[in-house]
Amino acid sequence: MMDRMKWMLLVLGFAGVTVFAQGTGEATQIKGFRVPLYDDGGNLTSQIFGEYANMMPDGMVEITDLLMEFYDDKDVGEEKREARMRVTSPKCFFHRERQMAASESSVRIAGDNMVVTGTGFLWNNEDQKLVIMTNSKVILKNITRTMNQGVAE
Repeated sequence: MMDRMKWMLLVLGFAGVTVFAQGTGEATQIKGFRVPLYDDGGNLTSQIFGEYANMMPDGMVEITDLLMEFYDDKDVGEEKREARMRVTSPKCFFHRERQMAASESSVRIAGDNMVVTGTGFLWNNEDQKLVIMTNSKVILKNITRTMNQGVAE
């Protein structure tokens, strides 16, 4: 399992992770972690929250009780913006500068009409791509009603 995590972090290009895993750096723990992420136009696209975050000297952040929220509506203020999708996981590693995350833990992605669960994920903020590594399961909600509405139009 540890080898798979090292591979995932290597894929993301996280330098210094092996040093972190051996405990040679000092971490600063933060309670109530939050990182807003913006597009090139200065619009809030997503936010990363965590119950606790261990900030490592190499730029890595170990997040406990991860919540990621993704937003679409750029025409309303940030305080009124509602998440179109939420991602939760008990633990993940986030690289602040590269805006990438990886986890071996369970993951749950919830949107308006779907829920996706699985084990392990890789996420890159640049292209907003999230890949579930194994055991993915998709549940579509209200699909009959949505399909009937499309036929009626």
